[in-house]
Amino acid sequence: MNVLLTGATSGIGFETLKELIVGNHTIYAVGRDFTKIQSFTKKHKDLIKEFVFDLSNIDEIENLFKTFNLKDQKLDALIHCAGMEETVPLRMFNPSKVKTIYDINVFSGIELLRYFTKKKYSKDGASVVFLSSVMGVLGQSGKIGYCSTKAAIIGMVKASALEFSKRKIRVNAVLPGIVNTPMTEKLFSQLSEENVNQIIEMHPLGIGEVADVTPMILFLISNKSRWITGQNFIIDGGYSIK
Repeated sequence: MNVLLTGATSGIGFETLKELIVGNHTIYAVGRDFTKIQSFTKKHKDLIKEFVFDLSNIDEIENLFKTFNLKDQKLDALIHCAGMEETVPLRMFNPSKVKTIYDINVFSGIELLRYFTKKKYSKDGASVVFLSSVMGVLGQSGKIGYCSTKAAIIGMVKASALEFSKRKIRVNAVLPGIVNTPMTEKLFSQLSEENVNQIIEMHPLGIGEVADVTPMILFLISNKSRWITGQNFIIDGGYSIK
């Protein structure tokens, strides 16, 4: 299977990359800094094709697809893990900040989908998985930007699943709760110990690990999920039911 994976150098994206290697898939890995995982990619250079790219450069995504140099190959799956988390009270927001988080969390995904679904790049029956967040269906103070971008992904998944069903292309999303990633570490570093403990206690099964999320991603790109599309799967240790 040929898989396009964004956010491949850290967090859930990197864990997904490792699992794809176990499955012997060819990965078109997109990330901003591959030096972080250089020892890993060197071991698997026969399966990993590295593409250094900042997805905030929306206008360059077309050129990104051209650099894949697929030739007679086509992509079987797109897994869009790249994203940014931000906690900013509305009084501190401005149009520039809004654009930044939307470019990364929403507009880059739409543009990736636009090119991925072209017949010259993807196979009929291909699968697309977006990484959203449980914050896309819940609210949290100070996260107007983040929550709204993750909610936008949910709407995008439903609409695109219908639009590309004629080619049997499936589009789904995974909505994690808080898991141990560099992004989470950055978030917790900005909070008091009391606030961090409150967040942890809101997850009945505790804070998750990236390995708790990747099995669903792999399932959704597999043929075992061939009758599933337009769905959003919450994996949050019970956060959303408390």
